[in-house]
Amino acid sequence: MNQFYRLEHILVPVDGSEYSHYAAEHAVRIAQAHAADIIFLHVLDEQVVTQLAQQLDEDGPRQARERLRESGAAYLRDCTRLAEERGVRHSGVIAEGDPAAVVCETAAQNGAHLIVMGKLGRRGARRILMGSITRRVAESTECPLLIVTGPPAE
Repeated sequence: MNQFYRLEHILVPVDGSEYSHYAAEHAVRIAQAHAADIIFLHVLDEQVVTQLAQQLDEDGPRQARERLRESGAAYLRDCTRLAEERGVRHSGVIAEGDPAAVVCETAAQNGAHLIVMGKLGRRGARRILMGSITRRVAESTECPLLIVTGPPAE
C-alpha cells in the first residue's frame, strides 16, 4: 500500500438495491485487502417516508418510518453478513434526511477515505425527475467515490 495514501475507513451507503449489494461486495473486498473498516449506512429518505405515509392511515408517518427502518435494518444485516464472512471490521448506521446530504456528512464526520456506492438505487424512474443520489454525492463530496456498476469479478 502506498505510504502516502491511507485507506482505513470506507463508507458504503446501502438501499437494498442490486447495485448497492454489488457496492457492498466490492467494499468488503477492498476493506479486506487494505485492513480497513466499513461503515454501512442506510438513509431513511424523508420524501419516501412522506409518500408512504400518504398511503397509510392517520398514523401514517410513524408507520412509514417504522417500516422503512425495518427494511433498512434488514439491508444492514445482509451487509454485516458479507463483512463477517471476510473478517472485515464494520458497523451499521441508520440515519434520516436527504440521502445525498447524509452520505456526504457521514463521510466527513467519520473521516472516510473512500465512499463506495452503486450506480443506481431503489428510486427507479423517479431518479430521472429528482436526480441520482449517486450523482449528487459525486458532485458534493470531497471524499474519493467508487461508483459500482456490477458484481465484483471472481
